[in-house]
Amino acid sequence: MNTKYLISLSVLLIAGCTANNNQVPMVHTGNNEVSMVQDNPNPVVDYRKKLEILDRLENHDTTLSRMIELLAIEWHHLFTQKDENNLWNTYISLTWNIRPDEKEQVKRELSTVHKEFANYLNMQKQGILPAKNVTVNNLSAERNSTDDGYLVQASYLLTLHDGTTKEVKVELNADDNMETFNPRFNTIATGENLPEPKNEQEELRREFILRALDYNVIKKMTYDEIIEMIDMK
Repeated sequence: MNTKYLISLSVLLIAGCTANNNQVPMVHTGNNEVSMVQDNPNPVVDYRKKLEILDRLENHDTTLSRMIELLAIEWHHLFTQKDENNLWNTYISLTWNIRPDEKEQVKRELSTVHKEFANYLNMQKQGILPAKNVTVNNLSAERNSTDDGYLVQASYLLTLHDGTTKEVKVELNADDNMETFNPRFNTIATGENLPEPKNEQEELRREFILRALDYNVIKKMTYDEIIEMIDMK
């Protein structure tokens, strides 16, 4: 969401996507050119130092803080999309259901898991959306009834293009476990398809990728972009 995550992405680009470019230098001796072969292996990337930087800079957020941030900063964009296609793309990006199979699953679960979004689609079809302006009101959180997370509530005041206003309420549960978080959001580890590390260096590289490619950065990418970034082809 913020600049620091873009910095993490830049670091990954440098560390993970640098191509080999070994050249044999030429030594000039009078009129002759003699090739001199040098043993110039690629330097070992110091992932420990990079991980130390992440230790210092990472935002160790909780499921509660992440859900509050989503509802306070991002959710309102769903109410201002100009058409149904843009509404779909915004929701898919916001919930990080970006792979083709995940998109299809969202469509199948509109009446169960993604009820709020199904309602927004209907509002778009009825011409209620897009809203001209959106104000976030009454954001609150409390422990849920099963005491395994928080129920986060938000109220959005929509100013419509005909001058009228409409209030939309949202209630989303944030499980204490970041891996489960909320069924609407895909939070599976980015490196699920990375090859198993064979040595310590590969283990450090894997840890770096998993931590540098934070959810807040990854959810802004397409699936193909993710594959390109971590060189999984």
